[in-house]
Amino acid sequence: MSLESDVAAVLRNDPAGRITFKVENILVSKAQMEDVAKAIESKDVALETGSTGGQLGAAYSSFVSRKWTAGERKIIGKITLSGPDIVKAPLGRAAVFHESVHALVDVKGLTVTMHNDEVVAYIADAMYLRATKTSVSGGKAEMAIYTAAFSLVDTKQLLTKPGVTLSWADCDALRTAIKAHPAYGG
Repeated sequence: MSLESDVAAVLRNDPAGRITFKVENILVSKAQMEDVAKAIESKDVALETGSTGGQLGAAYSSFVSRKWTAGERKIIGKITLSGPDIVKAPLGRAAVFHESVHALVDVKGLTVTMHNDEVVAYIADAMYLRATKTSVSGGKAEMAIYTAAFSLVDTKQLLTKPGVTLSWADCDALRTAIKAHPAYGG
């Protein structure tokens, strides 16, 4: 299998079908993630392996506002994976799902602030981790983000009540934790 098909499989296979929620105008669902999988397979969202930073298994770069040179193939964005084996472990697959939610925003042409984009991605990430019974570890700032995301997943019963719609206000604690992290402007 190719890297593209491995990543697309993360978006198509369990627990992807159980991750269905909406925050205001952003819907994360199996059908929405299928559009990202297709964009990856058609290379409209590029994949590469390389450095993703300190603790990240994957990273997304949006190319929506990029200036293109003549003859250059226009793509939506790029997901960088720390290595091809990232899709073999639940924690790595959750990271891929998280970054694919960022790609979803671009694939669908949605407008959202950077912090709210992270809010939606971390909720999806936390749902993936809960669904696969996978725990995370990290420093104080990272754990504050996951604690807030897991709290939303649990209190709003996001895995047991598919299609819950959250308001941005519901996500205030998560956004605050994200903003406090140095990687997100803290």
